[in-house]
Formats: sequence, C-alpha cells, structure tokens
Amino acid sequence: MKLLKFVGLCQVAVFSSARSLNSLPFDDTLVGRQHVPKLHLSRALKKENLRLDSLPQLTSVRGGAKNKELKEKKKSKSLFPISRKELPQFTYISIMMFLFIYFYTTVRDTKDSLVVSNCGAEAIPFLKMYGVMPAAFGFIVVYSKLSQFLGKKSLFYATIFPFFAFYTLFAFVLYPNGDSIHFINGDGWLASSSIPAIKLIQYWSYSLYFIISELWASAGIPLLFWQVANDVTSISEARRFYPLFAITGNLAPIVSGTVMSNIVSKQLSSGLGFGSTLKKLAVIKIFVGCAIIVLYNLIYSRVENAKDSVGNVKQEGRTKDNTNPPSTQKTTLRESIVFLSKSADIKAVAMMVLAYNICVELTEVLWKGILRETFPNKADYMKYMASFSRKVGIVALIMQLSASTIIGKLGWEKASLVAPLAMTSLALLFFTAVSFSMKRSDMVPISLALTIGTIQNIASKVTKYSLFDPLKEMAYIPMDPEAKSKGKAAIDVLGARLGRSLAAGSQQILVLASGNILHCAPFLATLYLGTASMWMGAVKVLGKSFDDENLDET
Repeated sequence: MKLLKFVGLCQVAVFSSARSLNSLPFDDTLVGRQHVPKLHLSRALKKENLRLDSLPQLTSVRGGAKNKELKEKKKSKSLFPISRKELPQFTYISIMMFLFIYFYTTVRDTKDSLVVSNCGAEAIPFLKMYGVMPAAFGFIVVYSKLSQFLGKKSLFYATIFPFFAFYTLFAFVLYPNGDSIHFINGDGWLASSSIPAIKLIQYWSYSLYFIISELWASAGIPLLFWQVANDVTSISEARRFYPLFAITGNLAPIVSGTVMSNIVSKQLSSGLGFGSTLKKLAVIKIFVGCAIIVLYNLIYSRVENAKDSVGNVKQEGRTKDNTNPPSTQKTTLRESIVFLSKSADIKAVAMMVLAYNICVELTEVLWKGILRETFPNKADYMKYMASFSRKVGIVALIMQLSASTIIGKLGWEKASLVAPLAMTSLALLFFTAVSFSMKRSDMVPISLALTIGTIQNIASKVTKYSLFDPLKEMAYIPMDPEAKSKGKAAIDVLGARLGRSLAAGSQQILVLASGNILHCAPFLATLYLGTASMWMGAVKVLGKSFDDENLDET
C-alpha cells in the first residue's frame, strides 16, 4: 500500500513537472479524463478518498486552457477573426450598428442645415447650453425611472420609439407649417430681432429638432446600441468584434451622404421645396427604425435560445425581459451616481467622454461658422454636409481595417492616446489658419481654413468611430452590472451633453465679448489644449487598472 501511494505521489510530481516543461510523452487530454498513465495515480487517490479532478495543477500542457488561449491568439491575428459559429450574431450586430449610424448621420446633417442657415453658428452654443443640456438631464432622469420597472426589451422600445415619432411629425406637420408656427411675422421685437439666441426662439421647431437630434447622438449609438453589444459579447470576443463592428458601421456615412446628395440634387433641379427632402428622409428613417427593432429581436432570441453559448455570452449580465417588474430592488439615480462616483475607472471613462465632447465642440462651431459664410443656402449647406459625411465614412472604413492591428500591437492605453494626439495636432493647425485668415486674408484665405477644419472634423469622427468608441466600450465590460447600465447611461448621455455645454458656455462668453466666433480662435486653442491634456491623463489612469490581460479573459 505504501509503495502504491508512493508511486501515485511520484506521478503527481512528474505530471506537474511535465506541465511546466511542456514535455509529456503521451496523449494531451486532461489528466482527469480517461487516460492510461493515470491508472496508479487514480488508485492511490481513491484510497485517500480524493478525486483526480480535485487537483487543479494536473492540467494538460498542450490541451485545455492553453489550447484555448492559443486558438484565441491565432484567431485574433487573422484577417477576419470570426468563427462560423459566431458569424450570425456578429452580422446582426454589425448591421444594427450600420443602421444606428445611418440614422444619426441623416439627422446630424439635417439639424445643422436648419439651425445654422436660419440662426447662425453663433446660436449653437446658446442652444446647447440652455436647450440640449436640460433636455439631456431630463432624459437621464426619465430613463433611470423607467429602468426601475421596465424590462430590458420594454426599456429599449420606450427609448427608441419617441425619436422615430418626432422625426415623422416634424417632416409631415411642423416643417410644412413653419411660416404659421414660427415667430417670424409681425413688427414686434421677437420677429425683428437678429440676435442669435432670439432667433432660436423665432425658429423654435428647428431648435427642437436640433435638441432631439443631439439627444439621439447620445442615446442612439453610445447608449442603446452599445448596451446591446456589451450585453451579448464577452471580453475575448470584444477584442475581435468591436473594431470590426465599425467596418460595417462606417459604411453608413458613405451611404447616407450619397443618398442625401441625390435627394438634395433632385430637389434643386426640380424646384421642389426643402420640405420634400425632409419627407423622403423621414420615410427612410421609418424603415431604418423597423429594421433596428427586427435585428434587436433576432439578436436576443438567438442568445436566449442558444443553450451552448455560455462561452459567447456572460450569463450573469443577461436576463430575460418580461412585462412584470423585476424582483430585485433597483437603486435610484442619486444612489447610482453616489456609488459610481467612488469608482476611479468610471471617473476616468467619464473624463474621456467629457473631454472628447469639449474638444469636438470647440472646433465644430468655429468650422460651422465658416461653412455658413461659404454656403448660406440650406440646400447647398446640406449638400456639403452630405459630401462631408461620405468622406468621413470612406476614411473611417480605411482606418477601421487597421484598428484591430493598432489595438493588438499598441495595447489599450497607447491605442487610446491616438485620438487625442491626432485631433489636437490638427486642431491647433486649424485655429492658427483661422486666426491668420482674420488678420491676413491675402496670405491665408478663409477657404484654406475651411479645408483644414474639414480635415480636422473628419479626423475627430474617424478616430472616434475606429478607436475611441471600441476602446471605451472595452473598458465597460469588466465592470459590474450597475456600472454597465446606469453608469454608462449617465456618462454617455449626460457626460457627453455636459462636455458640449461646458464648451458652449465658454464660446458664449467669447461671442458676447467679440461679436463673432471667428475672432475667438486663439482663446479656443488654449481651451482645447488644456482639455486634451486632461483627456490623456484620464487614459493613463484607466490604463493602469485596465491592462491588456483583461482583454484575454472570457
């Protein structure tokens, strides 16, 4: 008996040593499974009332976890790192992202055409501060309340349907009756005022369109889409899936810009009013909305019906939707904010989102001010924006093809620094060009500043779609469910709007002092540089706790 036990213990030592030396001379299945060399060891352990699978160190060298890790690394290095089993789910989510971005691109170009052409670019900071920011806060409060008694699916529907309803109402009711509902007729001070902030009241339906579109910018892709993607995607899949999601998604600006350019061109050639363009776009939005709902149901029906998909989906982060209130008690918005404010990771992600939106706002309004002077007509302005969206899609698509390689080679932290560095370098060049064009237009024409500004805005959106968004979403995955739901909603909706509003408040002060946003370029450059520094500091803080090893977990 003692000899048998001694032989068994010796085999334990041999197996442990062979594991580290990668030198097992026989079949590489797990030791705990049927395997000839385990015989004496099994007998010894049986006498001691132990089981083979109770020894965690007895794992195979070339099988088990190591094989899985090698397969993951090999898969991530391939040109299309998606297995056949993963392909349907990947396709559904990719198409959903395409539709969300298509919808956003359409409303973004339309809102700018309506407000900038009628109220001026100087009106945008006032609208974002006193219109968009309160609306975003109200949205978060309502969303948080609904999340306490609605299931996942019902909450998704309750969030997305009002947007589709408004855009349909605007195209078929509000815009056709604009002359009668706007405060532009008469001799009163309201109708005759040329102050940008007052013009927002004159054209109140355009201002409302702008506000709803800004809410969709935060509630559509960042909140609704990424909640679905994060909910049904594991960490190891995210590293392969997320950069590729955007390849399909980045086709949306190309398609949207092409469709919008064709519609506007036909409107100009046929003499039809701008209202006909809005109606056609509204019909397209309805079809896009229906397709999003269909895809949402396909994604979750596949997840809920796949009994063998534990490796693809984190079960603890997914619950079935039902009409009855959830049995677990949910925290209030205030409790969630207090809880989340204690997390260094959440605060770092919030700073990244806040800083990105401040930087975009500081350059975008200045660029749109130049656009308005160049294209005062709504149709011409929309046509240029459609061309801009198409260029964004093409460049983003090219960039996205290398995003997986960039993230894989640079790691999370260094890849996250690409966006602020690229945006800041081009922004400083843009601010310099605008400053010189205001003083020496003979040396630096305003058209050159417009070109540089267009390139900078393209870079801002391309790096966001290709790197900033996927990397930010990866940071959410290891977090707890509270951070994924309410924390993400607060950051992506309220944080984004807060960033825009802070930049808008700064621009308001500068516009009131100088009278024209174009004269404020040097001051905006200083604000931009300081904000970008805080952004990069937040990336470094988050990079310490979110290292690349987290991305390999399943």
